[in-house]
Amino acid sequence: MKIRFVISSFLLLFASTSIAQDHVGFIDLFNGKNLDGWTQRNGTATYRVEGDSIVGKTSEGSPNSFLCTDKLYGNFELKFDVKVDSQLNSGVQIRSQTADGKPDGRVNGPQVEISTDKMAGYVYGEAAGGWMTPDSDRKPHDNFKDGEWNSYHVVAFDNHIETWINGKQISDLKHDERFKSHPKGFIGLQVHGIGRGQGPYEVRWRNVKLRDLSKFKSLYNGKDLTGWKTKGNWIVQKDGALLIQPRDGEKGWSRWDSYLWSEKKYKDFVLEVEYAYPPGGNSGVYFRVGDRNDPVSKGIEAQILDSSKKKNALTSHDHGGIVGTKLAASRNMSQPPNVWNRMVVTCIGTQIQVELNGEAIVQGHLDQTPMKDRPLEGYIGFQDHGQPNNIKFRNIRIREIVQ
Repeated sequence: MKIRFVISSFLLLFASTSIAQDHVGFIDLFNGKNLDGWTQRNGTATYRVEGDSIVGKTSEGSPNSFLCTDKLYGNFELKFDVKVDSQLNSGVQIRSQTADGKPDGRVNGPQVEISTDKMAGYVYGEAAGGWMTPDSDRKPHDNFKDGEWNSYHVVAFDNHIETWINGKQISDLKHDERFKSHPKGFIGLQVHGIGRGQGPYEVRWRNVKLRDLSKFKSLYNGKDLTGWKTKGNWIVQKDGALLIQPRDGEKGWSRWDSYLWSEKKYKDFVLEVEYAYPPGGNSGVYFRVGDRNDPVSKGIEAQILDSSKKKNALTSHDHGGIVGTKLAASRNMSQPPNVWNRMVVTCIGTQIQVELNGEAIVQGHLDQTPMKDRPLEGYIGFQDHGQPNNIKFRNIRIREIVQ
């Protein structure tokens, strides 16, 4: 994933506002020059800056070492690239702490695994109970590329931790116990301990970015449709996801009252949502809808569509595009059917950005499109496209922006 492009273009897009400084977008945890803002804890491994990377080097006979952020984070989205020597196991601590709160206390907490043993990306409890990802869910995989840079993406929100490597989701974990014991903490870059006569080995990190999600609020509680209105067949699932399952004979997309509509209007915001479509599935994320009985001409739609097999150039009617404009996705980031997609829509004034599965794919100004007359405030909605479009939604969250 082209993380530099995501960050720079986002900040450029919103440079005229104050929010770029307010963690709406990603911030650099590593400034590319020195280790200001970081403190080493435990162990005697060394950390240095080399080019655009932080390089950790093992120390013979040392226990695990950690380079830790001075700031603490609870709910967040984290991205980084990593490359590790084949003989070395490593990891990135999240929401971690030291024993008894002492500066030299044992580092403990959730760790996202970095390794070449087909277990990369799963979540381990460092000095905190061992594997958090259950044995039954730790399926060996080949998404981590030995000897190459690998792009990690981590989203931690309350008891839910999700991880991706090179665009493929690895772990989808809910862990109440560890969230209770470690709701907030530092980010830590681990150099694993090695025995006498081994090494030296190195691990490298670059493009370490974080978006603070602490001010995001859940719009869907996972239990019922409080805060929403609809006449459609929206069904809460056992796992908390929300399924739109059109009833027999419910076909077509112009049944406006069957859409799922927020009871509240929203103006400037960052909205995130996850969804999984069936083969050929079609839906949409509506926002700033001034009239719920006429969302097509009184609102804006970001397209949800199974474009996973499309090879040709994308249009604004393909996945992630803004329907009715020329704002098409710059890259096809669609997941295959029945796999969770994650969309983030940012609207500030007439400026808009759509991120899909970790990459900014749409950005522009609505006042330079046929949408220039659309309301700057309105309802949020999810489309019931009629049979056979059974689509699941979850993790619907928003951060309102007050300028």
